[in-house]
Amino acid sequence: MILDDNFIYIVDSSQKVVYFNESAKKAYPKMEIGKACCECTGHDSKHCANCPSRLGDPQSVSVFSMNLMRWANMSCAKIEYPGHGECIVITGSFYNQLGKELLSRIKFPMKFNFILEMNLSLNRYHLLSEENFGKPVVLEEEYLTDLIERTAKNLVHPDDYEKFKEAFDVEKLKDFYHQGSGLVQIEVRERSSEGRWDNIKISFSPEDGNLDGQEIVLAIFEIELPKVQKKNLSERNVLTGLYDIESFKKAAVEFLQEPHGDVCAIYLDIEHFRFFNKWYSRWQGDRLLKQVGISLMEMDRMFGSVSGYGGGDDFFILCDKQDVVLEYLVNNLNKLISSVDGIEGFRMLYGGYVLSNKDENIFDVLDSAETAARLNSSMSAGKIRWYDESLVHEEEQELKIVPEFERALEEREFTFFLQPKCSIQQNKIVGSEALVRWKHKSRGFVSPGEFIPPLERNGLIAKLDSYVWEEVCKKIAEWKEKGITPLPVSVNVSRIDIFNLDVPKIFSDLIQKYQIEPELVEIEITESAFVDDIKLIRSVIQDLRHKGFTILIDDFGSGYSSLNMLKDVQADIIKMDIKFFDLNQSNFEKGLNIIQSVVDMAHGIGLPVIAEGVETQDQIDLLNTVGLDYIQGYYFYRPLPVEEYEKLVKEL
Repeated sequence: MILDDNFIYIVDSSQKVVYFNESAKKAYPKMEIGKACCECTGHDSKHCANCPSRLGDPQSVSVFSMNLMRWANMSCAKIEYPGHGECIVITGSFYNQLGKELLSRIKFPMKFNFILEMNLSLNRYHLLSEENFGKPVVLEEEYLTDLIERTAKNLVHPDDYEKFKEAFDVEKLKDFYHQGSGLVQIEVRERSSEGRWDNIKISFSPEDGNLDGQEIVLAIFEIELPKVQKKNLSERNVLTGLYDIESFKKAAVEFLQEPHGDVCAIYLDIEHFRFFNKWYSRWQGDRLLKQVGISLMEMDRMFGSVSGYGGGDDFFILCDKQDVVLEYLVNNLNKLISSVDGIEGFRMLYGGYVLSNKDENIFDVLDSAETAARLNSSMSAGKIRWYDESLVHEEEQELKIVPEFERALEEREFTFFLQPKCSIQQNKIVGSEALVRWKHKSRGFVSPGEFIPPLERNGLIAKLDSYVWEEVCKKIAEWKEKGITPLPVSVNVSRIDIFNLDVPKIFSDLIQKYQIEPELVEIEITESAFVDDIKLIRSVIQDLRHKGFTILIDDFGSGYSSLNMLKDVQADIIKMDIKFFDLNQSNFEKGLNIIQSVVDMAHGIGLPVIAEGVETQDQIDLLNTVGLDYIQGYYFYRPLPVEEYEKLVKEL
């Protein structure tokens, strides 16, 4: 059964169904208005033990339906339903991966913590857990035999080492697979992330019905937690299951007392998380935080690391500085953040600090890792930025710039320069791009590279951008009053602006306020804004184009999936990144073919192309041969003060 939509049904205080959608009827054919919930869903008990409605409001739970033999991700919330008072709405969706969903095919009743799917033919593995609803956790770079050896060496009790290695002997497991035997179980002691020895029951089952002809055996790990776990739970955050900051400190001290090589602390922060809560509800935000916590707990068990939660969207982990550990951390969290519940456009910022000795204060260690995460940029999101002395200088500069910003804005120290765009065929100016400049009252001109990143990190860049947008519109209106025929001026709009502001409304209000035509204000959106295929950005572009504004994709070809992105994004002009024109004798022919292909492709879908960053006659000659439309760069004009640009325009 594959459901097109999530199933939804609503029950009143007496557990009677008062509403259901078509997908709920497909999932539960007995579903009818007025029937008891348990009768509709085929359960024997009036109050099922795993019903999400018993978990509070709101909650989400992974539920195995015994009558349907299917796993579902279900959630509930209290609502006021017309005519029925306070009711509970239950939503969910079944997991179906064309027969490959392991959780639905377990032929034996048991509670488990995670499954190891061992592909003996390929010497690879997948991990699945009950908590993450059966989504596979994959470490593509590691072989199954390496995992077995590492687990036996680092996690299994020394007295159980031989038993564990014998049970996971690959050749014996292959024999077990071909014999088609039933369940085989062993018990071993395994070190937990808290340092204690947990009793682990491991059940082996051959994976029958495998269509690929590969030898696959499942190892189902069931953890018997000791009674002292109740005490440990009080040291952990209820939402994420991770240590709180004080408990993390104690666990970190114990971790550092053990023998290790290089050790590092990683601080994790979800970029723009406040917008996640704003757009998708705090409930969805909590679900994301919970899934991050689950991923980190699985990592603690696999690698013996120690993870903690600092509140908000801040997480931290102390671990061995080994490639396999850090790749596992980054790869799995990046995948989780970019795809949770089908919501796109959010990324993880990582900051790392390598301990110089094991006696360092853990709070100082976390402060350094947090600094590296905070100073990590959107362009390097998804990668670890390591703390070094250069960050100290960067932080000092930020401490100077941010307090100065409001004063500088109020005293109108910010202005803009205009860099002309020229027609390559007619050799004349056809428009310009506005580039912000800061003329500090005592320091003179401050480089944009010095003040823009701190403003982005501190949520101030949108305020500066909106200021520049209005100054540009005001200047265009002045030109019209002076009788100067204005040429289009493009302004930059970042993904942060789109997250923070109602961009279409702002521009619509500005052209009405200054009585200018929308085609005189062109809007450049950097290509990196599209890397996550953010639905919000695409809807903003559609709204702006509907209002008459021209949309340019800036920095085209700067390292993202540009060609694929073009078919989904409505734009009017593309600006090719300067990297396209960085040719030399060894790459000239290949580079020329790429440029020609991009220009032909753009022209084929009706998009003019601007080459930005053009500086030499050789580049001009090359661009003439490929039929490029427009040029922007130092070869013709540097960014000019507005007064100098005006003189050029008057002479046209």
